[in-house]
Amino acid sequence: MRDTKKTIQGLNDSEPGYTRISADLSKPETLAAAVHKSGAKSAFVYTIFDSPDSMASSFAALKDAGITYVVLLSSFSVQGPASDDENMKHFISRVHAQTEVAAKKSGLAFAALRPMYFNSNILWNLADIKQHKVDLLYPDIKFDYLAPSDIGAVAGAVLAEPEYQKPDEGESSSKTIYICGPELLTQEHAYGILAEKLGYEIKITSVTEDQWRKKLSFMPTPVLDTLIEGMRASHEGKQEFSMERYDEAVENIRKYKGGEPMGFGEWVEVNKGLFA
Repeated sequence: MRDTKKTIQGLNDSEPGYTRISADLSKPETLAAAVHKSGAKSAFVYTIFDSPDSMASSFAALKDAGITYVVLLSSFSVQGPASDDENMKHFISRVHAQTEVAAKKSGLAFAALRPMYFNSNILWNLADIKQHKVDLLYPDIKFDYLAPSDIGAVAGAVLAEPEYQKPDEGESSSKTIYICGPELLTQEHAYGILAEKLGYEIKITSVTEDQWRKKLSFMPTPVLDTLIEGMRASHEGKQEFSMERYDEAVENIRKYKGGEPMGFGEWVEVNKGLFA
């Protein structure tokens, strides 16, 4: 981990068997020492948006240090083969796709997890939620509201079970796993569930793209541009994914987790402390 003093939810550091090791995916020179110290043979990694070589150096460092299998957190915005031209048109899909391509070129065996909309994205509005009011762009559009813990369950299963590491048909060493939450909810509906679970009303105000952009100005401009473009397309009825692939992505949680996906309401219940 980058910060070895960081609190890890659910981890009791007093239990034997846990050692915190410093490593930073954006600094490949730190990875060899971390792998050697841990004795790891597999690794879970996420996409570094500002990597100058799409993480090629990081993958090389992991491989040279002895890592034989990687689970990469990618994005549902990448559809089909990562190298397809369609995946290069927008910033978010392009960065993730180029990272997948770099992983493949590294020679490492890997699985690319492609999740859609994290439940934790609503924390962008945490300050407003605590004030019982939220400004939303296109409140009528739907997201799948995916629990991060379900992503972790899928990643953990693939890392731990050789059976789940078999490459896709036609691939020599890689596989793709789409992951989605079990409910397609409008933003308005989701915040209604949130309000019910928290026990107070949350007033929703629809805002313009410019107002939303200003509100989320802490994000890099290319990320905001891509998010807004996608939300506008959804609002206009231009669905960007097939329901068949969505159903496959929900079923993947059941397959790898060995249980039902966590619904949005359940996630709020488990994480009420985030909104205190």
